[in-house]
Amino acid sequence: MYLNNPKNNIDSISPQTQELGKLINLNSGMSEDTEEFNLRELLNIFRRRGLIIFGTAITLGTILSTWILLKPPIYQGTFKLLVEPLSSDGNKLDLLNDLSQQKWNTGELDYDSQIDVLKSPSVMDPIFQDIKSRYPDLTKGDLIQNLTLQRAVKTKILQVGYKDESEEKILFILNNLMTGYLDYQAKEYISNLSQAQEFTEEQINRVIQEVALLESQLESFQKEKNLIDPATQNNVLAQQSEFLNKEIEDTEIQLDGMTQLAKNLQSQLDLTPEEGVIVTRLNQEQNYSKLISQIKDIESQIALESIRLGEQHPTLRSLNAKKQELVSLLYNETRKILGPKAENLSLDFLTSISNNLAITQKFFDTNSEIAVLKAKRDSLNDANQKFNKEINVLSTTNKEYYQIQRELKTANDSLNRLLALNENLQIEVAKQASPWKLLTPINDSLIKDISGTARKIGLIAFGSLCVGGLIGLLVDKLDSAFHSVEELQNTLDLPCLGIIPYNSKLELMSKRQTGKLKKGTFKFAQKSSEEKNDQDEIINLDSYISLYTNINLLSSDTSIRSIVIGAAEASEGKSTTSIYLARAAAMLGKRVLVVDVDMRKPKVHQYLGLKNTTGLSNLIADDVPINDAIQESKIENLSIISAGSKPPNPTRIISSQKMQTLMKTLRQNFDFVIYDTPPLMGFSDAKILIPFTEGLVFIVGLGKTHRPNVKRVINDLQMSKMSVLGMVANGVKNYMGGYYGYGYYDYNQYYKE
Repeated sequence: MYLNNPKNNIDSISPQTQELGKLINLNSGMSEDTEEFNLRELLNIFRRRGLIIFGTAITLGTILSTWILLKPPIYQGTFKLLVEPLSSDGNKLDLLNDLSQQKWNTGELDYDSQIDVLKSPSVMDPIFQDIKSRYPDLTKGDLIQNLTLQRAVKTKILQVGYKDESEEKILFILNNLMTGYLDYQAKEYISNLSQAQEFTEEQINRVIQEVALLESQLESFQKEKNLIDPATQNNVLAQQSEFLNKEIEDTEIQLDGMTQLAKNLQSQLDLTPEEGVIVTRLNQEQNYSKLISQIKDIESQIALESIRLGEQHPTLRSLNAKKQELVSLLYNETRKILGPKAENLSLDFLTSISNNLAITQKFFDTNSEIAVLKAKRDSLNDANQKFNKEINVLSTTNKEYYQIQRELKTANDSLNRLLALNENLQIEVAKQASPWKLLTPINDSLIKDISGTARKIGLIAFGSLCVGGLIGLLVDKLDSAFHSVEELQNTLDLPCLGIIPYNSKLELMSKRQTGKLKKGTFKFAQKSSEEKNDQDEIINLDSYISLYTNINLLSSDTSIRSIVIGAAEASEGKSTTSIYLARAAAMLGKRVLVVDVDMRKPKVHQYLGLKNTTGLSNLIADDVPINDAIQESKIENLSIISAGSKPPNPTRIISSQKMQTLMKTLRQNFDFVIYDTPPLMGFSDAKILIPFTEGLVFIVGLGKTHRPNVKRVINDLQMSKMSVLGMVANGVKNYMGGYYGYGYYDYNQYYKE
């Protein structure tokens, strides 16, 4: 008996296992347009597409190289002309450029313009006629096209070259070009010298008249402005202006002091600013001061007589009448002085002014001094303004004076240069020699092969290889399958639980018809001592042991008891991975059960050489006892439940309550349960089972799985919030062991030691 009564053993998945599904979630960081390429991936692409790359490169290179080799060689001859004197002052004709505008150039020939002139019809037509007499088939267009004219870098040399297939033709054309250019320059040079001499003499006469006019203008200007030495006059005016500014500054200081003194005296008299002005004006009038004195005398008499005679005495009334008369005169005098302002002044104010005569007099004197200082300041400011105007006028006059002087100096300098240039021109005309010189004799040594056949073939080889590489990359990009672990990891943000190397024997077995598979095809039965160990199987088995270990390490609290093995498409090694993983777990002493959930195309029983008479569908649909459905393989600790009879609706069976109860029972009675499911593309069987296990182990067959299908499945799992433990890269070619990030560890070396 394999299992106890299911009713007594049904239990839910442990809380630690449920928590595992929460910790390991799908987080796909796929980016279809931004894939990372490292050097290893590039080398892998060239290895995969080597036939296309090198085939394209060899074919294209052979065709182009043959075409190049069949073409006749091209030759070129080049001679050099010295077109400027080596001495910096040997040619002064350049000073004539823009002479009428008094602009002097650097003396350097305009080589671009000179080359255009040498290619112009006026120069080339006579040369072409001489060449055509010997080569009538040559056209002017071909002559210009094959002709090269350029300046040797940073030199005074022109390089004249011609290319053609005939060396003899090149030499003949170069000779005619050399003769034509030198003849043209000799005629042009003598003509230019004569024209330059005439132009120089005209400029000399013009500049002489300009100098005389400027000298006369300078003399008239000095007389008109009475200007002898502008610098001396500037110094005199500047000293006078400085003196006036100092006087103004001293006056301002005195004025500020007097103003402050007037304010202090005014405060002592207890007067407002307006009253202070009134007091100042009244004290300036003598009649006002006399009336104030008379009123004070009458008031003293009235005070004495009122005590002696009494208020009603006739003498006292006479004194009061006299006082009133004096007061009236005082008001009249005040109105004369102040005008309407006098109406609001009281008698007490008018009489109180003279109570402190000393302070009042000092206040009056201070105000008088302030008036004097203000008048002085105003006059000084007027004088300073006049000096400033004179200085400004003189400044303008000086500018005009110096401008005339500069123009006169420039004209004299121009006259001196023109006289010297005219003398040099006379010497050059007498010599009648061309400045152009032939530096290289025209002979066979000038001819060079410029075909560059070796260089072209090298470039063709390189270009062909690049084209082949681009075509290989394009073909690889159009291939939607994954080809490397790095590419898979860059596309899917899932932990890589294991890397299964490619096994050609398994590949051949997977292509066979399942009806021809014999029992024990995978050789899982223990081998006799006479059998030779198959190293490929050892490496495979080690990879599956590593895969099982990595799966168990995902949970730190409890071991993984049940998983779903799934893939996006068929033929990715899903069933093979299930069987080998079960084999690895059984070797480690675990009781392992493989459940074939693919009722449409069951394979597990065929790979293990077992029957499929009673299986999963019979357990659910026909209520067959569990122990009758479990089959024991020849591998210790490894059992399977085959798919069973093909039902009309496999999904309905998998999603039934009986299936959930069965999964819980199997989980309790086995250490490790593997559910081999149909492809995730188009079938929901795996998605139904994942929530009742610890999660999905996603198998990706390198070189088989299509990238869009994998992405579609991953997105579907992410939207369904399914727990994915990680992925397994299956069928990795050229894989020799564990991957450590910097390279592959070669197990072959280990077995040799």
